[in-house]
Amino acid sequence: NNGYTVYDLGKQVPANTIIDKAVEYNADAIGLSALLVSTSKQMPLIVNELARRNLKFPVLIGGAAINRKFGRRILFLEGSDQPYDPGVFYCKDAFEGLDVMDTLINAEKRAPLIERTRDEAYHELNKPVPVKRVRHYDRVSSIQPAPDVPTPPFWGTKTLRMISPELVLKYLEKRELYRLSWGAGNTHGDDWVKLEKEFDARLDAMTRETLREETLKPQAVYGFFPANSDGDDLVIYDPAPFQAALDGVGAADKIEIARFSFPRQPFGEYLCISDYFLPASNEGNLVDTVGFQIVTVGAQASEYFDKLQAADQYSDAYFFHGLAVQTAEATANYVNRVIINRSLGIAEKRGKRYSWGYPACPDLSDHAVLLNLLPQAASELGMELSPSYQWIPEQSTAAIIVHHPDAKYYSVGVDRVQQIEEA
Repeated sequence: NNGYTVYDLGKQVPANTIIDKAVEYNADAIGLSALLVSTSKQMPLIVNELARRNLKFPVLIGGAAINRKFGRRILFLEGSDQPYDPGVFYCKDAFEGLDVMDTLINAEKRAPLIERTRDEAYHELNKPVPVKRVRHYDRVSSIQPAPDVPTPPFWGTKTLRMISPELVLKYLEKRELYRLSWGAGNTHGDDWVKLEKEFDARLDAMTRETLREETLKPQAVYGFFPANSDGDDLVIYDPAPFQAALDGVGAADKIEIARFSFPRQPFGEYLCISDYFLPASNEGNLVDTVGFQIVTVGAQASEYFDKLQAADQYSDAYFFHGLAVQTAEATANYVNRVIINRSLGIAEKRGKRYSWGYPACPDLSDHAVLLNLLPQAASELGMELSPSYQWIPEQSTAAIIVHHPDAKYYSVGVDRVQQIEEA
């Protein structure tokens, strides 16, 4: 059980029994599963009873009868806008459940996960989001300006409507597909050799079918914008004057059109994404270059997945969903290479691609700012954002591309030592 002790109480267990056993075993979390709608109705009863007893068990839920929106709905206690503080976390399968548990028992990662889950629930259900206490840190990182700023081949955006699936699939990370999306998990040794052979055959067959039926259509919008940092903010300028200057027909005037406010690490190196760009007050009034990308494998993927589900082909749907998710990531890898290597002409291992929702930039609401900068994602690719700022179609992703050679991945989670000092 991946290092966890699981107490299986069986089917149709009364709510009181579940809660009493959680107390008896001093559980780290309670897991609930519902295959029938009637069973799912017990889940909010358990959450409300936990709150009534002032118990602090996180609740993980899953099963065929519910979805992520259901989890966000029952996070709020009956008859109020007050969320259940320890959190309710929908997990589409056991592997997501394991990831959630790994995060919940991590002192640095637990609070950001709970906060993100709450924010998504507020936005999904159109509830007023409580004003957060803004903390200001007077620390700065030691990041120095990049040794050079690459000049893009154009300023503005470009749409890639027809990316060859065969080309994209060359960037598919099979290990992630097999282990994360197809359930191989921690399989090793002879079992892994056997399973890998089976998955290779499955992938080959699914690839041929995908190409034949056109169920995956990789597409993207990407672009280059002039930018400068302003403290923790990244200021984005109108690319039109800079393109005009590049064409030799105008002056490159700085006209602010957007701004991203990135969080800064409250501990460690005090890193912030804005640190990787030239400050607005730099000598010479120079601008930096930032890249953005939004990619998708199209609405066809969601439609085909729903079709398989409706036909009770759950196994096929499971494997197709995993392939679609990883193909979206492969498309992101491909477009990133277009930006870094072909367009900016810098070393392959230089720079980083940061996606919103991950540790360095967890605020998904920035997707709305990005969609305004790259509107073709909506007008040409048919993409949109859910009330919680998730991409529709689901198998889509977006990122900011940083060219700085010192860029690295990091977390802006709360430091455990600081938590103790401030308690």
